[in-house]
Amino acid sequence: DIQSSAICMDKSLAYIVARSAGIATPQFSVLNGTGMPAPNELTYPVFVKPARSGSSFGVTKVDGAGELDAAIAAATHYDTKVLIEQAIIGTEVGCAVLGNGAELIVGEVDQIKLRHGLFRIHQEAEPEKGSENAIITVPADLPEATRDQARETAKTIYTALGCKGLARVDMFLQDDGRMVLNEVSTLPGFTAYSRYPRMIAAAGISLSDVIDRCISLAMER
Repeated sequence: DIQSSAICMDKSLAYIVARSAGIATPQFSVLNGTGMPAPNELTYPVFVKPARSGSSFGVTKVDGAGELDAAIAAATHYDTKVLIEQAIIGTEVGCAVLGNGAELIVGEVDQIKLRHGLFRIHQEAEPEKGSENAIITVPADLPEATRDQARETAKTIYTALGCKGLARVDMFLQDDGRMVLNEVSTLPGFTAYSRYPRMIAAAGISLSDVIDRCISLAMER
């Protein structure tokens, strides 16, 4: 869906729409254009990122004000609109969602555990051999009730943002059990090391079935 893809591609817009539906998101500020001053009131650490980019390109974790200008400059290399986002303490989990309207299928939940740095498998030299700094577990090493909560939250996010066909919904699971939206990819990777195919396959759905279903869903519209 063009409209939902445009909203999801711009993380600030996705957060605004999600919040209106009662979905938790990180606190954030937006800078438009180069040379814009950063907000004075920031609680570090924060993440500085291009508002309309993906695969962690241009993303920097900032632990103090002295690192902020360089991080903003790195982000503006990819987009003139920059997001400064409060760091969320929690476990990153994801869901592969397939379908339209109320008829949604959600694959197994995955979980990303970082050894260091950021999750940026698409920037690594040999991603097909696995990530250098992260371990991705499918199904997530979480209680079944928590995985069910993640799946239901992913459905809510998917619906609120108007997604159709398929999308990968990424969230943070905090220690208090709250799910916080990270981002939604309406065109997730389908490579051998991509997360969406692994999550959907773990639920017993083949990649060819996903493609067939997407064609059928498009024809129904």
